[in-house]
Amino acid sequence: MLQKARNFATRLHEDESGPNTVEWVLLIIVALVILAAIYLFVQWAIGEVDNAQTNFQGATPDASGLGT
Repeated sequence: MLQKARNFATRLHEDESGPNTVEWVLLIIVALVILAAIYLFVQWAIGEVDNAQTNFQGATPDASGLGT
């Protein structure tokens, strides 16, 4: 199986007829960077929401003005 992959890579390297190969590789790299940025933003946003929810649940209402 490894030999088949090596032969495939060798044939691709020898065959330069594939148009825009470099552009496709760069496009994939840029897409992965954008996906990583989106993932980090979502993780940050979820952390902020969890933090706000924890702060809200930890707050106790002031019962002194309820007319007791």
